[in-house]
Amino acid sequence: MPAHIKEIANELAHLQQPVEFEDKFRLLPAERLPELQSPGTLAIAAASLKGNNSLFALICQKEAAPRFSMIRLMSRVACPVMMTPVGSGTVVFPEDNVRRFVLVYERPSGKPLIPEAGHPVPKIDEEKIIGGVIHNLLPALRELSSRTLMHRAIRPENIFMSSDGRAMLGECLSTPAAYAQPVLYEPIDSGMAAPSGRGDGGVLDDFYSFGVLLAELAMGGSLLKGKSDEEIIEAKIKLGSYGALVGQTRVPLKLMEPLRGLLSDDPYERWSMQDIEMWANGRHLSPKQVPLPPKAVRSISFAGKDYLTAPMLANAMRLNWSESKALIQSDHLDSWVRRALSNDDMGDLIVLAERTSHALATTGSGEDRAVSASIMALDPTAPIIYKDVAVRVDAIAQAIALEFFEPGKVEQFLDIIRMKLSQAWVTSQTRTKPEFIAIIKQIEHLAQNVKSMVPGYGMERAVYAGNEGWPCMSPLVGDHYVDDIKNLLPALENMVASGRIEGAPVDRHILAFALNHMRGNFDALLKRFEDPFNRDVYNGASLRILSDMQKQFGPASLPALSAHMANLLIDSVENFHNTAFRKQLREAVDNATAEGKLTTLQSILDNSQIKDQDQTGFDQAQMIFSNLEAQATWLEQGGLVSDENVRLVSDKTSAVISGVCSSLALVFMTIAWVF
Repeated sequence: MPAHIKEIANELAHLQQPVEFEDKFRLLPAERLPELQSPGTLAIAAASLKGNNSLFALICQKEAAPRFSMIRLMSRVACPVMMTPVGSGTVVFPEDNVRRFVLVYERPSGKPLIPEAGHPVPKIDEEKIIGGVIHNLLPALRELSSRTLMHRAIRPENIFMSSDGRAMLGECLSTPAAYAQPVLYEPIDSGMAAPSGRGDGGVLDDFYSFGVLLAELAMGGSLLKGKSDEEIIEAKIKLGSYGALVGQTRVPLKLMEPLRGLLSDDPYERWSMQDIEMWANGRHLSPKQVPLPPKAVRSISFAGKDYLTAPMLANAMRLNWSESKALIQSDHLDSWVRRALSNDDMGDLIVLAERTSHALATTGSGEDRAVSASIMALDPTAPIIYKDVAVRVDAIAQAIALEFFEPGKVEQFLDIIRMKLSQAWVTSQTRTKPEFIAIIKQIEHLAQNVKSMVPGYGMERAVYAGNEGWPCMSPLVGDHYVDDIKNLLPALENMVASGRIEGAPVDRHILAFALNHMRGNFDALLKRFEDPFNRDVYNGASLRILSDMQKQFGPASLPALSAHMANLLIDSVENFHNTAFRKQLREAVDNATAEGKLTTLQSILDNSQIKDQDQTGFDQAQMIFSNLEAQATWLEQGGLVSDENVRLVSDKTSAVISGVCSSLALVFMTIAWVF
C-alpha cells in the first residue's frame, strides 16, 4: 500500500456484527476479504437481501474520501469486465455507533494479477495479452471513453484474471482519482504531481496506464525496478516514456504498435479509443514518435548538475526550490534560454516572471511566484509547481482537501489561488483545450470562497465548495463519515453523548460544511464567530447555527446536544435581572433540553428581544428606585418643613387663594350686572 494512504483494516477489527444497508444488502464485517481490498479500505463480505448474487463491500475512509460524483455515473454503467457499484452510501455500525461510507460490488470471478503493489508482474504470452487482456478489456475502455469517465486505477494489483486468462478491471471509486497509482503508471505530468494533486485527468491518462500494464505483461517483472519515483520521472523526461520503459528490450512485434501509441508523451498523439479499436480490428497504424525536447548547445549548471534541456532543468528546479530562487535572481537562466536554446519566446516568459516577482516584492512571495512561472515557461506540460506543492490544474480543490492538515500546505494553496497561478498555467499552454474554460471557472469559484477568511469561508469553504460530496473534516465529528448535512447533527449528538466534546460543537469546518449546504444568508451571524475567545458570543452564535440546522434538516430531538448547549449558556439566564423571569427561563430551558429542541433553546438563550425587554424593565426600575430614594433622602433631611419649602408652598397657596377670590368677585359682579 502507498505510504501516503492510511491503513484502516486494523482500526476496524472490532466490527463484527452484521448490519443491513439500504434495505438491499447485509454487510458481514466479521468475514474479511483481503484479496479484494483496495488501498485505504477494508473489504468485507456482503449478501443481497433480494437475490443470490455473491457480493463484497469496501468500507472507505474519510481522510481519502471516495469519488462521490463519479460513483453516481459509474453505477449506471453495465459492463461485465469492469467492477461498478451496485450500492453505495453511509451506514451506522452498531459496535461503536459510527457512520461509515460503504461501496458494494459483485465479487469478481478471478484473482488479482498480483497480490499487492510491488510484486513482480508475471510475463504473459503475447497472444494471451492480445486476446485475454486487450480484447477482453475493450468493452470497459469503450464504455469509459464514450461516457468521458476516468478510471484512474489501472494497475496490476487491480486487474483480476480468470482461470482461462481473461482480464477484468477492478474498482476505481474508493479513493480519490489516481491517489493510489504508482508513478510508473502515470503520465509524466501526473507522476510529477503529488498523489493528492493528480485529479480525474482525462481518458487518455487511462490509456497511458493501460499501455504501461501491457508493457509489464509483455516483458514480465517490474519495469524500472529499483528506481525511485523521482528517478522514474527523470528517465521518462530524458528518454520519453516508451524509451524509458521499453528501451532496448525486445518487445513482441504485435505489441510494438499499441505500446508506442499508448505510451506517447504527447496527449494529442497518444492513441485514443478509436485507434485501439482500429488496431484490434487488424488495421496497422504507425504511431508518430514524439520528438524529445531540443538540446541546448551548452549546458547550464544547477544544484550541482548540468542540464541540456528545458524540461530536465524544470524538473530539477521543482526539487530544489531555494536554488531555483537564486537562479531566477541572476540572469543566467534568461541568457541560457536565449543563447543556448535559441528560444526567445521562452526567454520573454521568464523575464515576465521576474518582473511580476518585483511587483509582488512587498508581499514576500514574489520570488516564489517567479520560480513557479519560470518552471511553466521551461516545461508547459508540467503541473503547477509552487514550493512544496505539485498539482495538476484541475485537481487543486481535491489537493486542498487531502492535504488540509499537512503543515504549511493550506497557505501554499492559498498563494496559488490568490496569485492566479492556475490562470498563468493555462496561458502558458501551447495548445488550448475546451475544458480549460470549465477549469478557470472552477478556480474563480474557489477564489470567491477564499476572498473572505471569516469563519464559514476561507480554505475550509473551498474544500466543500470545490469537492462535491466531500465529508466534513472537523475533528468534532470524530470518525463519523458526514457527507450529508442531515447526518451532521446526529454525529455531534453522538460525540457529545460520549463526552468527546467539551466546548462549543462548532468550528470553522462545521461552519463551512453547513453553510455550503444550508439555505439562507448567514453573513451577519458569521461575524459573531470571529472572536473565539468571547465565549458567550461564540456559544450563542453556535446555538443559533445548530438550531437552524435542526429546523431545516432535523432530527426532531437532540437531548445530549441540547443539554450541552444549555450548560454552556446557562450563565446567560442568571444574567437576567427579573427574579421571577429567571425562574420561568430556567423551567423553559429544562423543558427544551428534555425535549431535545435546539430551536426552542435558541429562542430562550440567544434571544436579543427577551434580553432587551429585561434590560428595559431593569432600567425603568432603576429610575423609579432612584426617584424614591431621592424623595426619602429629602424628607429625612427636613425638606418638608424647611424655610424654602414653606415659602414655596405659601407662595403657591397665596396664588391659588388669590385666583379663587378673583374668580368669585368676577362672578358676583356679573350677576349684579345682569339682575
